[in-house]
Formats: sequence, C-alpha cells, structure tokens
Amino acid sequence: MFSPKELEPLEKYYLMLLYAPDARGKLAQPLPGRTWCQKELFVVSKHVPELGESADYAPYIMGSYSEVVEEIQDQFFISGFTEMVDGAIKLSLEGRKMAEATWISADARERQVVSNVKTLLNDLSYLELLGLVYTEYPDSAIKSEMVAAVDSRRLEIAINLFRKGKVSLVKAATIASLSTQEFSGILKVKGIDLAEVEENTILNDAALLQEIDGSREDSKAKRLVPWEKVETNR
Repeated sequence: MFSPKELEPLEKYYLMLLYAPDARGKLAQPLPGRTWCQKELFVVSKHVPELGESADYAPYIMGSYSEVVEEIQDQFFISGFTEMVDGAIKLSLEGRKMAEATWISADARERQVVSNVKTLLNDLSYLELLGLVYTEYPDSAIKSEMVAAVDSRRLEIAINLFRKGKVSLVKAATIASLSTQEFSGILKVKGIDLAEVEENTILNDAALLQEIDGSREDSKAKRLVPWEKVETNR
C-alpha cells in the first residue's frame, strides 16, 4: 500500500503540484506542459531549501532547468501515474489517489506554497511565464535563448499579468522595464482601471511575496545558490 513517506522530496512536491488547486480553485488540474512544470517547481524550490538541493536547477536554453525534474516526469508517466494530453501533464486515476494522499499528509505551509505557485503560474501563456520568472530570478535566464523574445514583448507581458491580477502595479512596471508612472500612464491610455485590477490581485499572500523578494535579494547580494557559483566561476 502506498505511503507518502516513500517519496523523495522532489517526487512529493511534483505530486502536490499536480494535485494543488489552480487559480479557479479546482483541484488536480493539469500542468500546461513540461516548461510550466520546470518553472513551477523551480519557484517552489526557492521556498523549500531541501527541494532546491535535490532538483539541482541550472541555467539552460529556456532558463532554469533540472534534469532530475525531467527524469521524475518521465518516471511517473512510464509508471502510469500521469498522462500526457495535448502536451499537458495530468494525473491518472491511480496517480490522483497517490497525489491526494500526499497532499493530505503535507503540512499547511507546504500546501500553501505549492498552491500559491500553481495559482500564480499555471494559467499563464508561455511568454508570460518566462517573463515573470526571468524578472523574479534573472540569474536563471543567463543562458536562455528566449531572453530576446521576452524582452521584445515585456510591455505586453506586463499588461497581461497586471490585468490577470497576477502582479501588483509596481511589479508590472518592473517587468515592463518602465517607471511606475510611465506604466500607469500607458494603462490609463488603454482604459484599464488600476484600482479595480489591484483589488483583484490573485497572489495576495504576504508571506510568500516576502519570500520571493527575499530570494531575489539573496541573488542581488551575491548569496548565490550552488549552480550560480559554478556559472560565476567559469
């Protein structure tokens, strides 16, 4: 009989991510694709030290990438616990049972972190996903081949993220590489009600926001994670 205690940390969080509620509050909604899985687990790993060590993320052509995460995706698919539907990753019936048991066994803090990350990232478009993650963790994009594509559409990405309630006005302006005043002016021209959008911001968990800012500050202060040290020394 399956027990969540049998899982390695990364396997546990992979199942939790697949089971966690999305922005609509629905459980066990698919991950849109492998890139979303990689990025969502990457952001989760920033708040779970043991996960960051086991995932061993490194800069790659699409940004942060973990071979271990890729292997786990393949293992769960081959074992029949997940299915691929039009590129999306979803739990099979047996996989859902495992994921539900894992979710129930996790503590409130673990569930909150995973839920917030899935709520934030799972319904983003490809470029919105990259634009947000690259802005929060710029060191992860140092080898990405998508930087130019993201940079060329930063204003569009920022507006979309703000309208969806994913980021604050200040954060959206940062993503657009504009001052808050400049970005606000563009929104007004487009007829976007700033107050109404900000009231509906989805990611409003103060603790998680502080952690995201903290992880970024670590990078700015050159408190680098292991793979960043390797890249810096090359």
